[in-house]
Amino acid sequence: MTFFLRKKTEEPNESSRLLTKGDAESQKATFGALHNRIQNGKAAIDLAEAVSPKRGLLSSPDVLISFIKYFMFFYNFVFSVLGLAVFGIGVWGLVDKQSLMPEQISNLGTDPMLFFVLMGLVVSVLSMSGCAGFLRENSCLLKLFSAGIGTLLITQLLSAAIIFSFREQIRNSAQNFLLVAVSRYQDDSDLRFIMDELQLGMECCGVQSYQDWEFNLYFNCSSPGVLACGVPYSCCIDPLENGTVPNSQCGYGVLEMGEILAGSRIYLGGCVPQLSLWLQHGMWDITTGLLLVTTVEVICILCARRMLENIKMIKSYW
Repeated sequence: MTFFLRKKTEEPNESSRLLTKGDAESQKATFGALHNRIQNGKAAIDLAEAVSPKRGLLSSPDVLISFIKYFMFFYNFVFSVLGLAVFGIGVWGLVDKQSLMPEQISNLGTDPMLFFVLMGLVVSVLSMSGCAGFLRENSCLLKLFSAGIGTLLITQLLSAAIIFSFREQIRNSAQNFLLVAVSRYQDDSDLRFIMDELQLGMECCGVQSYQDWEFNLYFNCSSPGVLACGVPYSCCIDPLENGTVPNSQCGYGVLEMGEILAGSRIYLGGCVPQLSLWLQHGMWDITTGLLLVTTVEVICILCARRMLENIKMIKSYW
């Protein structure tokens, strides 16, 4: 009898240790939420490791993005140095010739050194923005780099179309520029250098013919100087005359000679016809070079866009 009484008194105590159905479901939900939080925490840790600042990139495209990052950094660094060098040469040329002085500023538009300044400035700014943008993964600099390269690409293609469409007008402009170079040959060292290199390289003399040197004040036959009725040494067929130093007097007096005698000493044809002939023969090479430059510019834009997408993806995860 005592055994049964003891059993009855213990049963309520054992049942008191059990949870009700509602409490069990609540505790199960609590443990489920805790389990989900633990799993989410593990996923967050895995994501943090994949996108950690030490790595800077997601693990899956890590190799490709790293290659793009450091290759474009090195590529733009090289062009930054070249651009600054060209810019420095242009500025040095303008200062050395005093082209920025008030009495010379009117001829600045035809000064070849201005082209070096502008080209060096554009190349260096774009290259430095790309260099810093890829290295630091900076969205603003990458957008500036991409927009600049895109603008150059569009300008390049438009220029090619304009040159093809207005060939005759451009030919006349080139002819006028060379006439300016001929008339100012002794007064501007840059124009003298361009004219000499063009005549030596193209094996030509003058603009349309060697007689164009009559437009120069010093080579005109009415000039009292020693250069009267002469042409520069770069017009000569053999300016070195089997030596190492050009003979600056090889073209003296040829303007008063007949064409047959003058033709034995200098080139009679002008540079504009020779340049037109060279462009016709070298059209394939020019087209190939243009396509190569265009391809490189497109690759630069694609690399910048790929890096921007990677940066955006990382930010969206964070």
